[in-house]
Amino acid sequence: MAESRAKKLGRPARVTPAQIAEAALDIGLDRATVRNVADHLGMSVPGLYHHVRTREELLAMAAAHSLGEVPLPEDDGQSWDEWLLEYGRFVYDALVAQPEVVGQILAGTYSTIRMAQQMERIFEVLTSRGFTVAEADVAYQRLVTAVNGASVAAISRRATSDAGHPLFEDLNRAVQALGPDTVPLVAELVADGDADGIDPFDAVRLVVHAMVAARAHRADRPAPSHNGGGAGSAP
Repeated sequence: MAESRAKKLGRPARVTPAQIAEAALDIGLDRATVRNVADHLGMSVPGLYHHVRTREELLAMAAAHSLGEVPLPEDDGQSWDEWLLEYGRFVYDALVAQPEVVGQILAGTYSTIRMAQQMERIFEVLTSRGFTVAEADVAYQRLVTAVNGASVAAISRRATSDAGHPLFEDLNRAVQALGPDTVPLVAELVADGDADGIDPFDAVRLVVHAMVAARAHRADRPAPSHNGGGAGSAP
């Protein structure tokens, strides 16, 4: 009995970065510290220091692990924009489900190693669809920016609703307090319907559709003239 208790309280024979990250996510990133994670894993703080030295490193590890677990869509030969939208939806759903990870992304605590691995797989799909690496990077950055913004909007909407302050109802109260004549356009919005019905992920769809239109425009644009020195090539 004493031996099993000592084994339980001692440092595990092996602990992986994934176990550390999952422990931090189980605790909640807002409460995760090196000591709390060590206690959660049943190991000593000096033992955990072999793997992570600071809370910032711990949070970066957890955020990277969480996003690294987001599956990539199957490459079934679908168009690149359909594939990107599928991937964006996976990431969006993961972030909305774990708001703490969004905070770490906004704080810049994210593992560039895991990011590079994820980017490599995304670039493989896009370059197989005719993108250059530079174009694939632009598409990836635009998608990530849109997904992060949509996730923040969805999380904020859920938080205000849970707190008893849905945006549309608050706007309605604001109109009543100010008087419809003071904010007539907002009053018209409130009278017309429920603004909360907008899907935050629509912002991601708009960005991807804009990228499709931009690539189609470049494909239809005539090649630049090289006769003489007057005509330059547009980017």
